Amino acid sequence: MTKTSKQKPRSSRGKGKPPNPPGFRSPIRISIDHEALSRLDKRAIAAQVGVGMAAGWLASWLVGGSGLLRYVLTGLVGSLVGGLLLERLRIDLGISNPLANRIATATLGAVIVVLLARMIG
Repeated sequence: MTKTSKQKPRSSRGKGKPPNPPGFRSPIRISIDHEALSRLDKRAIAAQVGVGMAAGWLASWLVGGSGLLRYVLTGLVGSLVGGLLLERLRIDLGISNPLANRIATATLGAVIVVLLARMIG
């Protein structure tokens, strides 16, 4: 005669948490496309970091601030803010050189980011 034991279904989330109900789909799904990640242009990323550093330095020169990491972070966030702002307002800076246009846009955005951070803080 064999003895059968009832086992509780184990949750994949760890101990103490109930298992997901049948048909449950998590609203957040994170997946990494390793093939696309390997195809990223490393030079383009380095160029964007360089533009961010230049824009952050220019913004700190205009409104104050210091630190290389702060320059890069402010410049990168500023490039996003400046690009979105100029696109939404349909403003063209009229700079024919693409690199100078990117630096000017990122600097404008970085100045806005620094001023907003000072108003909040």
